[in-house]
Amino acid sequence: MRHQTTTKKIAFFETILVGAVYITLSNIAVAKDIFGATKWFNGFSEIESNVAGGFTTGAITQIILVIVLVSIPYFTDVRKSISTLFQPATTRGWRIALIILFIEVIVLYLGWIKEFDKLFDTSIFGISMSIIPSFDGITQEIIFRGYIILRLARSGVSQTGQIIVSGLLFASIHISYAAAPGQDLITMITASLIPMAGTFGLGAAWAFAFQQSEYKLMPVVVSHILVIALVQPWLAYTYAIG
Repeated sequence: MRHQTTTKKIAFFETILVGAVYITLSNIAVAKDIFGATKWFNGFSEIESNVAGGFTTGAITQIILVIVLVSIPYFTDVRKSISTLFQPATTRGWRIALIILFIEVIVLYLGWIKEFDKLFDTSIFGISMSIIPSFDGITQEIIFRGYIILRLARSGVSQTGQIIVSGLLFASIHISYAAAPGQDLITMITASLIPMAGTFGLGAAWAFAFQQSEYKLMPVVVSHILVIALVQPWLAYTYAIG
């Protein structure tokens, strides 16, 4: 019993540590524009270049971080997570993932989004903001659903515990999305409370869908990518107007 408790504590510590490092490095990379990605969008306005460069840097950084984790022999659950992408998921898992997609889009459209024309922005900027961040739908699911949940499950952590940790870490990587650029930390945290509660709920729902898919990743990846494709142009627009 003591061994099992110790194993669970180690799993909690490991997943939270890995998640925290993943989130921190991603945010630092975006803040520092380490790839100079803003210069790749010279055809955009200065603000649009900064926004597009930020999302591009975040996408590239997270791909690199996943590759690094895959290359480290210890992180077998990351490799297992990726392998589940190519395994058939249950019908129930697909159904739940698509219901989550439907509810998320409806809630955002009815409760948050005011500039509906930006959802159907066919400019290069709008299309870019649907395509480039979609890679996050793969990398974030590999880490925040796949690795986190598989690692916790392997150590005997309850499904509820898996969902909570997955949801909290997923919400944490989006904290900078929830507040306007340039806000101080306290203001950002205060302004982020309601959006972060929603993001936690979304991450927890996808965690549940992953479990109900018999721990196969494709349903939540598809759901996540479609949410990004449908909503990200508006989110990019809100950043652009500050």
